[in-house]
Amino acid sequence: MSRHQLFIDGRWQDGTGESDILLINPATELPFGSVASAGVEQIDRALASAQRSFEAWRTMRPAKRAEILKDAALRFAELTGPDLEQVFTKQQGKTLAESRGELARAVEMFEWTAAQADHPFEVDYSLPNRKRVAYPKPIGVVAAFTPWNYPAVLIVRKVISGLAAGCTVVLKAAEEVPAPAIAIVRALQEAGVPDGAVNLLFGDPAAISDQLLSSPITRKMSFTGSTQVGKLLAEKASKNLIRSTLELGGHAPVLIFEDADIGAAAASIAEYKFECAGQSCNAPSRIYVQDRVFPQFLEALATETAKIKVGDGCDPTVTMGPLQHRRRLDAVKALFRDAVRRGAKVVTGGERESGPGYFFGPTLLTELADDAEILAQEPFGPILPLIQFSSTAEAIEKANRTPYGLAGYVFTKSEDLADEILTQLAVGYASVNCMSGVPADAPVGGVRDSGYGLEGGLRGIEEYLHPQLVTFVGGFDSAHPPERS
Repeated sequence: MSRHQLFIDGRWQDGTGESDILLINPATELPFGSVASAGVEQIDRALASAQRSFEAWRTMRPAKRAEILKDAALRFAELTGPDLEQVFTKQQGKTLAESRGELARAVEMFEWTAAQADHPFEVDYSLPNRKRVAYPKPIGVVAAFTPWNYPAVLIVRKVISGLAAGCTVVLKAAEEVPAPAIAIVRALQEAGVPDGAVNLLFGDPAAISDQLLSSPITRKMSFTGSTQVGKLLAEKASKNLIRSTLELGGHAPVLIFEDADIGAAAASIAEYKFECAGQSCNAPSRIYVQDRVFPQFLEALATETAKIKVGDGCDPTVTMGPLQHRRRLDAVKALFRDAVRRGAKVVTGGERESGPGYFFGPTLLTELADDAEILAQEPFGPILPLIQFSSTAEAIEKANRTPYGLAGYVFTKSEDLADEILTQLAVGYASVNCMSGVPADAPVGGVRDSGYGLEGGLRGIEEYLHPQLVTFVGGFDSAHPPERS
């Protein structure tokens, strides 16, 4: 079985933690490899090497940093072939097509972000009698924490944005799905990123986060994961005044109005909801349908859902794989059983009776009680509750009822109605008449319990920079101050 190592100070190495972590194929529940677990001394060395390399990396000419990162993007693209797709699917559970699609998105994001490393982030605030400029300064060593659901894309968003800004990074990646992290770090190593500029750790999440966030070396934290864990990490980071970016849980509402294109809405929602078995913070997780078109929409969505083939993602005919691990399956089952116990009607799907793998079929629920747990908790799985509404005000109130605010979706042909909804919908990202992903050049971030800060685009890179405002008087009107990283 394959063994996956850590990368610290420019060297691949075994872990000194208590024991390696076993990798389990979520489609078969069989072990097929292991991941090294970082020990206390290795975490300290990762931090020390990131601190040591920071000076050389931040003072490197931005054009040179961009050149190295562009080369790394090309090398990563070369690694994203069928072999990586197969390993990715066996580790994560998503289908081969989904693994291929995520890797392609990660390459696109890598290439775009690398090209921004020499972007002129300084801003001129000069007055007639004095020169005044805000120069971007890399904030320092970054502790990045990435989850198992979209590891390739989310690692690129954090690590490459940090490196493009001139920061160095200690990455704590998800030990369940190590392959994308290893490929990205290997590409950076081969492209000539200085030793220590990027470090890769696997192991006990609580122990590693405690050590990284209690260190005065760490000056920036970026985390994607659950709201519960994000709040704990934010509290730890606050003790050292570590700047933080948090992309946390979502419970994305979808509002279907009576003038919507019902067939197109159903097809779009089914495709986006059940991607990665519903394990996405942006996935639609509450469908509110205007009562006059509820039967029509339910029939259309049930028809689309019936087309989904569940099974081992390595089978190219399968369109939805298993959940990633046993804990996730148990959580989804608990939400399903609670909803049914409180009177929900199962339109399609439900629990599988037997067999290996962490499978749960695409499930539609109606007639839910207001106090059903699935309406308050993000399901993070292939269950979709459908609720009727009669008025626009009722739809908005129900959509904003949870404390989350990551994504939301509206289906209507009325531009005025869409505008009315969007001005009141408490989310950081919304789309109208589509289920659209976020492109590399656009920033996105949650509100309320879905986090704070931005990722993606130039604004995402600026999260790793601090503007130093400098005022010059006398002799600097035409002269350019020394170049700053």
